[in-house]
Amino acid sequence: MIGLFKHQPLLEQTSAGWIFETFEWALSYYDHYEFFKRSRLIQPTNEFFAGNVDSVHNKAENIFRHTLNYSGLVHWPFQLQKPEHYQAIQSPQLALFDLERDSVNRNLPVIRSEAPLYISYNPQQTLKPEDLSSSFAHILAQNLVFQSQQLPPGGPDYFAEGTEVLAIFMGFGVMLANSAYTFRGGCGSCYNRQSNRQATLSEDEVIFSLALYCRLKQIPTSEATRHLKKYLKSSYKRALKQIENQTQSLDKLLKFDNA
Repeated sequence: MIGLFKHQPLLEQTSAGWIFETFEWALSYYDHYEFFKRSRLIQPTNEFFAGNVDSVHNKAENIFRHTLNYSGLVHWPFQLQKPEHYQAIQSPQLALFDLERDSVNRNLPVIRSEAPLYISYNPQQTLKPEDLSSSFAHILAQNLVFQSQQLPPGGPDYFAEGTEVLAIFMGFGVMLANSAYTFRGGCGSCYNRQSNRQATLSEDEVIFSLALYCRLKQIPTSEATRHLKKYLKSSYKRALKQIENQTQSLDKLLKFDNA
């Protein structure tokens, strides 16, 4: 019985199949060259989020700029606003000729817009930079899908879940996994709900998506799990085993590397 339990798949096949389909959708529309050749697995470390800040907004701005750079969308007209100045209005439709991203050279032609794409943040989340960057990554993915009008598998009802997978596809899987669930602790005295990211995927779905990202990019398990919460590492290994057993689905995605 113990041996059987260890080899149980992390996800039900329906959920795993949807994630494979969503990666195929992302590779089809959101720059498979960037994915295979340039995107990096972003880690919650000073190496990835360097910078000295002296205010809450400057901290949010620093995290946002790093997140934007790693997303490959620095050429888009995003602008971070302080919460007290932010008004939620529908974003303007950009004149896009393609959906190319570049997280390394960052020299793509700047996309012009009379009105910027405004983004804001919850000041409480600056207490947890990992959650804040994950939230920014999800918002950037949502903007990418909104502008392209290429909805994820399942259509508009899966917009939030599909764009969270897209954020993982852009390299933010470790931080999304670490912020998918926050334990309240014994008495809850240190728990701050407002500082937490509002996840749409389950913790296991995020881990599976992260494992698929790393498998496609041949990222070693030691690197993928180095900054992952300790209790999530066994789930990551279970996800990898499940992915390896999906040979046909995996090969279908790997063909994009030569497309």
